[in-house]
Amino acid sequence: MSSPRTAEEWGRLAVSLPGWRWMHGMQMLPLPNPGLPDPDDPATAGCLLALLGPVQEAVWYTGDCDRWVVAVGEERRLYTSLGRACIAAAAALGRWPNVAECGPKGAE
Repeated sequence: MSSPRTAEEWGRLAVSLPGWRWMHGMQMLPLPNPGLPDPDDPATAGCLLALLGPVQEAVWYTGDCDRWVVAVGEERRLYTSLGRACIAAAAALGRWPNVAECGPKGAE
């Protein structure tokens, strides 16, 4: 399973990666953590998945007790929420993918 990072640590990691942007519907962590996304909020997780753009195939649900797999390169790890898995995928890439940079899904 993923390392025991706090929601705040995951939020800080998310906003620190190049390509980060807030999307309508994202939930912020409660104060005193202003400006950090809540990685365990379902709406935020959906937005984080959208931020992965064409790389979102690197994240999938195992069907086993809310476990999410991230596979980027040779590495595969389990995470306890979709939001945390999306942040881990972006961190493994070193950035939030840019759809304009990667091209539309299916274009190769």
